[in-house]
Amino acid sequence: MTKRIPLAAGALALALTSVAAAPAAPVAASASPALVTCVGSTTVSFSPGLTDTEQTVSVSGQDTADLCVSLTHPQLTGFVAPFSGTATQSCTSLFAGGSGTETLHWSDGTTSTWQYTNSFSNVNGTKVGTSTGPITSGTLAGADVTQTITFPNFDLAACSTPQGLTGLSGLDTWTLTRP
Repeated sequence: MTKRIPLAAGALALALTSVAAAPAAPVAASASPALVTCVGSTTVSFSPGLTDTEQTVSVSGQDTADLCVSLTHPQLTGFVAPFSGTATQSCTSLFAGGSGTETLHWSDGTTSTWQYTNSFSNVNGTKVGTSTGPITSGTLAGADVTQTITFPNFDLAACSTPQGLTGLSGLDTWTLTRP
């Protein structure tokens, strides 16, 4: 179910390499340069599948950062962040927003735990979620995280089937900055 988009990862690496090679411009005092920037994917599974009727479901999945770039923390090249829990959901309340805690398991063996609040919007038929919050412990404690998830057009007709909508996947970008 995980979508891999190597072209997007390569484009980000090329863009960041080009920026790093360019002469440095003065940075405004209020600007917070990124500590780490990542691209990756999110997969989510629902059991039982979501229908148009609210019910308690088990939610599980994983955020995966396939490519992370950092001038200050070059050892942080990627992470996985599995998640699970229960929620009262339906296809009509799926993107109502929420909050929680998630632990990023970095490629160098360290972890970062962050507290997030998320919200969703519709952009030309695509659901776009934004999660923001601080890293409360571990690597980069005190940094601010912004995760943007794009769920491309997916088949909500599954909500009307007996099995319901059992999962979805999307593409992510992550930016970690100092406040």
